Amino acid sequence: MSDASFQLLLPYLENTHNHTLWIADENVLHSGQAVTPHEDLDVITNRYDVYRQCLKQSLQTRFSDYDLSYLPDNSVDTVVYRVSKEKPVVHHIINEAFRTLKAGGNLVISGEKSDGTKSYIEKAGKLFGQKIPARKSGNSYLGVILKTSRNDVPQRLDDKEYPRIREIHTSLETPTLSKPGLFGWDKEDQGSRLLMDTASHYFQNHTPPQSILDLGCGYGYLTLRSASWPQVKYRCATDNNAAAIACATENFNRAQMAVVVIADDCASGINEKFDCILCNPPFHQGFSVDSSLTDKFLRNSSERLSSQGIALFVVNQFIGLEKKAKGYFSRVETLTRDQQFKVIALTR
Repeated sequence: MSDASFQLLLPYLENTHNHTLWIADENVLHSGQAVTPHEDLDVITNRYDVYRQCLKQSLQTRFSDYDLSYLPDNSVDTVVYRVSKEKPVVHHIINEAFRTLKAGGNLVISGEKSDGTKSYIEKAGKLFGQKIPARKSGNSYLGVILKTSRNDVPQRLDDKEYPRIREIHTSLETPTLSKPGLFGWDKEDQGSRLLMDTASHYFQNHTPPQSILDLGCGYGYLTLRSASWPQVKYRCATDNNAAAIACATENFNRAQMAVVVIADDCASGINEKFDCILCNPPFHQGFSVDSSLTDKFLRNSSERLSSQGIALFVVNQFIGLEKKAKGYFSRVETLTRDQQFKVIALTR
């Protein structure tokens, strides 16, 4: 589905012979295919699926957690950005746009009203020393903010020290690291905890797995909890998000766990078979609208599960995963549920 807010940005991504930096995230997964590559356009994205798509389009692309440190100050003519979901991420990008833009350069920003875009445009204007009215188009806003030569040092927007990986509180024995931009980044997720409590109890009465795939690993909580399963000989963790890959790798190193960490789009590039797949998928209230995401997780789990293996999913109570799962698995069983979540076992 095309993103209306991104359509407002397309004219600014055309070849104007100015050095343009396009900040791309999940919002442009489908809309971004309309972008024509040219030598003055650079792309940076924190999503592996967007990264792969951009490479297929022959766009000059970097995959990182929006690390713009490789760009010198005052080196870019235009920064183009469709706002992200998380406020610290948006503030980080606006701050870095101010640093990297030349005097006379522009930050071009868009997003829907519900994204808080009008407020972001106002904040960016204040940082840049400009009072810029947001241009409304349907439910979307567009702001073009000019960077002037300022003698003062402006107050940066509060990005919660976005680039910094920091310790968070969990019940895990080893101190756990995470950062803004990840789902449930600053806590021990209730659904993930229920999944691992259920899995540990399940494998007390069934054959324990020797290999595990943590599908959509985030900062690595599920894999870290599996450290107490002595029969496991091989662990693999994968995620689509650059921040997740960085945090999970650091957490596994701290815990002295041998884990293969792979940046990938829902394990699409992983060929091994696993005895157990653990997954707390990114299904939220809008999951029924984009059923292709559900199908991708179920299909890829089925293809990567060994013949006697089991996939354990935790989802919100309102998500009807069971019906879709029957198209990919021979047995679908709800193992447990609480007031908010349910754990579903899937076997081939």
